[in-house]
Amino acid sequence: MAQELLVNEQIEAGAEFVREFDEYASVVAAFWINPAESDEWFLYTASDEIDRSKLNVAYGEVRRILGAGKSQWIDPFRVKLIPSSDPIAREAIRIRDRYPAQAIPTRYNGSSIGGMSINGAYIYPPLSELKPAP
Repeated sequence: MAQELLVNEQIEAGAEFVREFDEYASVVAAFWINPAESDEWFLYTASDEIDRSKLNVAYGEVRRILGAGKSQWIDPFRVKLIPSSDPIAREAIRIRDRYPAQAIPTRYNGSSIGGMSINGAYIYPPLSELKPAP
């Protein structure tokens, strides 16, 4: 399997999606993960407001935001909504906040995150620091 590259257009589209999704549910963390068993990247969005009882409605919001070809860079089926209490979200936040003075994205090349084996991760800074592209 050849690992797919995470390109700048995907990163920017992900940031735009996260900013818009935050209007629906407050986003605590957002990050791209390339799971070890896949060659694809998935956009994880963690929120305190996400739980099993609200997943169908929340994924409806994902389809609304990304629907009608609004983004050629994000497949709605590659967006994963998780509660901020999920071990993957907790570890991504810990990695992101390791150097709080640097509000920049973090490329993480560890072999796992929150118990999931990965090929790599790209962790966005806190949403308050996630600025629109110029």
